[in-house]
Amino acid sequence: MKKKLFTPAYLILLLILMISCGKKQETSTKQETEEIISVEVQPVLRKSLSEPIIASGVLSSKSEMKLAFKTGGMIRRVYVSEGQSVKEGQLLAELDLSEIDAQVKQAKLNLEKSERDLERAKKLYADEATTLTTVQDATTGYDVAKQGVQVVEFNQKLARIYAPANGWILRKASEQGELVTAFSPVFILGTGESAYTVNVGLADKDVVKVKIGDIAKIYLDAYPNDSFQARITQLAQTVNPATGTFEAELQIHPNGKKLISGFVAKAEISSAKGPSSLAIPIEALIEADQNKAYIYTLNPDSQSVTKKAIKIGSIFGNDVAIISGLEEGTQIVTKGANFLSDKSKVKVIKN
Repeated sequence: MKKKLFTPAYLILLLILMISCGKKQETSTKQETEEIISVEVQPVLRKSLSEPIIASGVLSSKSEMKLAFKTGGMIRRVYVSEGQSVKEGQLLAELDLSEIDAQVKQAKLNLEKSERDLERAKKLYADEATTLTTVQDATTGYDVAKQGVQVVEFNQKLARIYAPANGWILRKASEQGELVTAFSPVFILGTGESAYTVNVGLADKDVVKVKIGDIAKIYLDAYPNDSFQARITQLAQTVNPATGTFEAELQIHPNGKKLISGFVAKAEISSAKGPSSLAIPIEALIEADQNKAYIYTLNPDSQSVTKKAIKIGSIFGNDVAIISGLEEGTQIVTKGANFLSDKSKVKVIKN
């Protein structure tokens, strides 16, 4: 029995099917390569570039209040704990009042004696049995004793710490039973919607480069992958003798993060003393080699990107100086560049 062979018609049909499958694969591959990628963009800006000033400090609340006893003594009772919210006028802690109460009683007894001495001197003077000087001395003694009562009663009142405003206990520095000295902070109270600051010490060669209003980036150990925008709000006009540096206060924007006083912070302060140049963020660079690099520019009409060669200069913190290849205002990709290729379709998202 003879085997049946394919006719030319069958061969032609098979060839058409193969070509059709190939085209479908090609179309599918093309659709995959045209995947839309989300990116962030920003314009090329002209900036005054200089090496950032690096300093470190500790995060603190702008509305912190240090609460202490006016006199020293042993803490009899602490009524609040760290992190607890308190109301204005609430009793927070008190000293053992045994010694202070005894001082008040002694002062009052001294006042009573001075009052009797004054009355006796006045009667003797009326009977011409003593001099006017004696009456004046007794009057002075009475006034001194009266002031002494006011002093010890004032100290007695300040042997208790009351909350001066609504807030929360940021830190409790002493415990019940401890012996504390006068004016030694026992509590640090935070009040209201607190603004947070970082106080850093600047050397004399750095303090002359900055001014109030200069921007900075703050890095916190608590959030190692985030940076926080800050601005200089105060600059010391005299050196701190304890550290030999000039203190600068930077107010930090929390970026919706939970900030707590005492966080260790590093500041990178951008000075406006450097030369003016076009600049882009360092994360926008791809395939950088010495002074040559590539970036992606946005084509707004087609919502695509173009890979562009540029010449770069020095790096200043997070900024890179541009020597040639870009114009001011050009929209460049700052985030998502590593997932792109030339002519990639993109979707711009707001940062």
